[in-house]
Amino acid sequence: METLKGVGVTSGIAIGQALLLLDEEMVVFREYIEENQVEPAVKSFIQAIATAKSQIQSIKTQMKGRIGEEHAFIFEAHGLILEDQSLKNETIKYIRTHQCNPDWAFSQVLYALIREFQGLEDSFFAERAKDLEDVGKRILKILTGNKERGFKNLKDDIIIVGSEFGPSNITTFDNPKVKGFTTDLGGPTTHTAIIAKALNLPAVLGLHTISRKVKSGDILILDGLQGNVIINPDAETIANYRKLAKTRKRKVSPYMGEVSLPAVTLDGQKLQLLANVELPSEVETALRNGAHGIGLYRTEFLFLQYSPSFPTEDNHYSTYCAIAKNARGLPVTIRTLDLGGEKFFHRAFIREKELNPVLGLRGVRLCLFRPDIFRVQLRGLLRACAEYPNIQIMFPLITQTEEFHTVKALLEEIRLELVGEGLKLDQLPKLGVMIEVPSAAMVADHLAQFVDFFSIGTNDLIQYFLAIDRANDDVNYLYQPFHPGFIRLLRTVIRSAKKAKIPVTCCGEMASHPLQASLLLSLGLENFSMNPTSIPDIHHFVCAVQAKSFRKLFRESKPITNGTVMRQKYLDLIRNQLSDNDYTRLIES
Repeated sequence: METLKGVGVTSGIAIGQALLLLDEEMVVFREYIEENQVEPAVKSFIQAIATAKSQIQSIKTQMKGRIGEEHAFIFEAHGLILEDQSLKNETIKYIRTHQCNPDWAFSQVLYALIREFQGLEDSFFAERAKDLEDVGKRILKILTGNKERGFKNLKDDIIIVGSEFGPSNITTFDNPKVKGFTTDLGGPTTHTAIIAKALNLPAVLGLHTISRKVKSGDILILDGLQGNVIINPDAETIANYRKLAKTRKRKVSPYMGEVSLPAVTLDGQKLQLLANVELPSEVETALRNGAHGIGLYRTEFLFLQYSPSFPTEDNHYSTYCAIAKNARGLPVTIRTLDLGGEKFFHRAFIREKELNPVLGLRGVRLCLFRPDIFRVQLRGLLRACAEYPNIQIMFPLITQTEEFHTVKALLEEIRLELVGEGLKLDQLPKLGVMIEVPSAAMVADHLAQFVDFFSIGTNDLIQYFLAIDRANDDVNYLYQPFHPGFIRLLRTVIRSAKKAKIPVTCCGEMASHPLQASLLLSLGLENFSMNPTSIPDIHHFVCAVQAKSFRKLFRESKPITNGTVMRQKYLDLIRNQLSDNDYTRLIES
């Protein structure tokens, strides 16, 4: 039995036999053709593109029905690749210049472009190379007569294993017997991950060696929530995971009937539970799950939708209006572009390869580096704000007051520009900042004088504060939200916000876990923003406990210097306040 750690992109558990699908290398041979065969070869290539377009349109239509139009946009990107005249013209030129078969000509042009993208060594181009290869293989299969692989006659539950899969591969996995998939490569912002989420197909990506360690027929357990894949587990482990899978399924629905009730602790403290979303369609789910608003709309996926180009001002405007409209007047916090670091990148932002991108050009720094692109987003955003006053704007990775003043001045400049064009917007909307680096946390009292609200991004804040990468297996044991120093840092931010009488929200993973939420509750936090599916659990949890008991625990625990001991104190208090069933569902699972 061996456990590999990767990146979970959906939260389900899958158990099944491994089916190893190694990357299908397209074997193409060069053939010399006579001069009178050149134009028929060109015609054959053009027809292959038309067939590929038809196939992709068919997939897109099929996927719209399964996963919604907003997720099916990925196949729009594939269609745009087929519209690329340079790819088409270079292939036709190659056929005519070298008098060769169209599949060879196309393969030479295709893989030269793919190698160029891969040589740039950043995640944005890695993703573009995958899209290009996915579409390219489709055309080569048409030209060579190879058929797509299907999974219609499967008898056993399987988990598909490979080096990496493109979106077109994932659509063929839509079969009841395919319980999930796992790959060596990939991450949470790839097109493959987005399709997997939309299909609700358990997936763990980025395992590095899974395709070399597994053979077809091995038994696998895939835990999308933890990002783990267990190879050939023993009978006891399989039984435990089957039980855990049932528990997680029960977690989806048991508290949904309570979400319409106020989120109030037993001792009367009112709380606001908000949702983190990436697509307009997720807002409806969030409200159905009891969200009191949208605490974080991530605009990165809007940029991914229109890559390799950029969303226009109208694209920004219509998307933000859709978010605000779907929220039905509830507050909506839109975070400006936060690319860079561990997130996917975009070619227009590249200056040079960064040795440490997490500490480099990312967040608002990246936007100020390219104000032309940032201005387009801000213009669309302010136009939406003029129409929907429930929108407020948040800036990521602010480290000091000077940065906030810079972006606010740019926003005011754009507001005046739009007013001059006839827009009715008398003042800027509410503006806030993400507190996600220690420097911002330590000057929270300064920032609080100038901003309208704080959002604490605990995911990044913990990693920057403790100097660890939680994706690194060698050091992730140090990832400890109950670290006494980190608790002091959180307390500093929350107290600064309260003193300045501005709202403060936690929009990191801590807000979605009852144990860690209890720590935030003890520090006086009243606003929690999380993924929509976590809201019913957190709602039930806060309504079942007394806030004052956690505040008392915090005061009494100040002398404790050990994070593990601190964590256990909170666990003990939770156990005393929850029923056994609730404790099992909310804490142990």
